[in-house]
Amino acid sequence: MTAFFMRNAISVLIHFTRYYLIFKESTLKTINISGNSNLHSYFSLRFLLALFLFILHITVTAQQVSLKRVIAVTFDDLPMVRSRSNEDTRAITIAIINAVKKHHIPAVGFVNTAKLEMDGKLSLERQRILNLWLENELELGNHTYSHPEFHSVSPEIYFADIIRGETPLKEMIEKAGGKLTYFRHPYLHTGRSIALKDSLQAFLINRGYTIALVTIDNAEWIFAAAYDKADKAKDSLLSKQVAKQYIEYMLKKIQYFEICSNELFGRNIAHILLLHANRLNADYFDKLAAALEHTGYSYTTLASVLEDTAYKSADTFTGGGGISWLHRWAKTAGKGKDFFKGEPECPANIMQIAEVDGE
Repeated sequence: MTAFFMRNAISVLIHFTRYYLIFKESTLKTINISGNSNLHSYFSLRFLLALFLFILHITVTAQQVSLKRVIAVTFDDLPMVRSRSNEDTRAITIAIINAVKKHHIPAVGFVNTAKLEMDGKLSLERQRILNLWLENELELGNHTYSHPEFHSVSPEIYFADIIRGETPLKEMIEKAGGKLTYFRHPYLHTGRSIALKDSLQAFLINRGYTIALVTIDNAEWIFAAAYDKADKAKDSLLSKQVAKQYIEYMLKKIQYFEICSNELFGRNIAHILLLHANRLNADYFDKLAAALEHTGYSYTTLASVLEDTAYKSADTFTGGGGISWLHRWAKTAGKGKDFFKGEPECPANIMQIAEVDGE
């Protein structure tokens, strides 16, 4: 972003000089220099006009920056949300990675290392499947060992689960020449009190983690459950309908969070999208990624998104839900109910297919 502004600063300076010289040259050609006592006023007028165009150029540049759409993509619950055969898990993993690579997305996958085990022991085959992410130069982060709810267990149990998840994952990442950097809260639960929030954050920072926040939270998991039901029933028409509604819903959801961002920060911030490793995304993330590109989004790293100053905003949210950080920042800033209006909901037919009562 700094380089972007430097390039534009040079550009507007060149434009300013160009405008002024053009106006000065045209003035010299149209007046008698030796006898015109108003030469200074002519040049002053031209200078002001050049300055006006200079400011206009800066304004347009600033608008272009504010309209720029940038997003980081993350996948939770690796190697797979629901337990599947190793053959299925490998096929789904490869499909997701292929779509990610096709669109040049530096995605980050968050791992529950309990899913690497079979009969209580680490499975070499499941480790190989997970290692496909690293082989394709994609990052992995810690999503705990067993995906516990921080709001339902003691801090000691939760912290131990983080460490248990970290141990085999760190070894895999370092063996591939990388470093374990990111942590994502299961259910996006961060604590029911300020004291608990602070203790968890201090624990994570002390272990060297960068917390992977989420701005575009969504009900993709419900669509995925509905898609699995349709797939199990071998109902291809229903599968296509669920997928179609999924893409439509996600685009509406992203647009909604853009509105929230503009209302809260006066601009569309760099976003972090939360998805999951499931069959729905194996089959349709390619189309979702293409749809996002069509709306003007470009993909970037999680690290670069977290450099956006918005991510330094205060967060005192201690509610029970796992909500977007845009909503947390808004609640912390004292925004009223009107701020949150208009959020797209998961369609009733999708919830019925998935046999889910609520988001």
